[in-house]
Amino acid sequence: MSRVLRVLHVASGDLWAGAEVQAFTLMSHLAQMPGTEVGAVVLNEGTLADRLRSVGISVCILDERKTTSLRIFIQLRGVLRGWRPDVVHTHRQKENILGSLANRSCRNVPCVRTVHGAGEHAGVAGWTGARHRMVAGLDRWCGRTLQQRVIAVTQELGARLKEEFPREKVTVIENGVDFEQVRNDRGSAEFRKREPDATHIGIAGRLVEVKRVDLFLETAALLLREHPERNWRFHVFGDGPMWPALRDLSQRLQLGEKVVFHGHRQDIATCVGGLNVLVICSDHEGLPMISLEAAALEVPTVAHAVGGLVEVVPEEFLVTRHDARGYRDGILRAVREDGRDTAAKGARGILERFSARRNAERVRALYEQMVAEGRGNGAGR
Repeated sequence: MSRVLRVLHVASGDLWAGAEVQAFTLMSHLAQMPGTEVGAVVLNEGTLADRLRSVGISVCILDERKTTSLRIFIQLRGVLRGWRPDVVHTHRQKENILGSLANRSCRNVPCVRTVHGAGEHAGVAGWTGARHRMVAGLDRWCGRTLQQRVIAVTQELGARLKEEFPREKVTVIENGVDFEQVRNDRGSAEFRKREPDATHIGIAGRLVEVKRVDLFLETAALLLREHPERNWRFHVFGDGPMWPALRDLSQRLQLGEKVVFHGHRQDIATCVGGLNVLVICSDHEGLPMISLEAAALEVPTVAHAVGGLVEVVPEEFLVTRHDARGYRDGILRAVREDGRDTAAKGARGILERFSARRNAERVRALYEQMVAEGRGNGAGR
């Protein structure tokens, strides 16, 4: 009988966004593989924890809202001793630090991180910026010293990470999406039923600065002003700290009822499927899951030509002019009659490359490689 590979993931789960969607997709598909047992430590109750439980994955909540990082570190050591994983896999900065330190101090088994995108705090000034830089420095040290592999989700991100970490540690494994599940999850969007003849443009993600929802709203104002002949409707799906500021900006731009802030939505496939165009205007990105989900739904995506977006978005819909006029032009190209045909043709080429099954198979193969190397080095106890 072959040995069971036990893998413990450490993730935040504070929001249900791209990193959390990918973590869930990976864990759920790993758990379906013979000889693989998956557990998760999640630092917040929420959608990620609920979905992991729904597919039978053991979840331990170490609530960062109710306890200190030091206490989480101590509790995480206890989980590692009790669960005895063969591999520890971390996601995002705080989890990288706590997971790798706890692992080295008690289990010392192979440890890997996934980098889902570039950092979000570059250029922040004052004490807040200094604190972010100190934490980022500790995070890099943990990756260089305490973790055996760094997974990048795009080739472009992998090239950048090789400047921060030893080159031999960095491996590129693109995100995966369960395309069939996305299509099955798609329902009828209520805004599309209510206004079937309107042109629905949307953006989806965490409401944080790097996502540039402000630029989406400025683009909306420009389209309304220059092309009033269309019945435009704009949709913002997601929650986050910038919600109040973005609502204020919408009022200053006099968008009124033309824009709807939907907040966090559990039915994101239905929301995206109801759009004429999805917009991704982030300053930088890794490989956002929402772009792959839109491809599965054959919804045209207009996106900033950065990161992995250049690999999944048709060239006609990539934007190099990162301002409202650039996104205006991209949206106008995408709402042409053949825009959805272009999206459908582009989707056919990426379904196999970015499948959830392929992603999980490649990650599991990496685990086996790390475990074999660890045995040779005498790691684990």
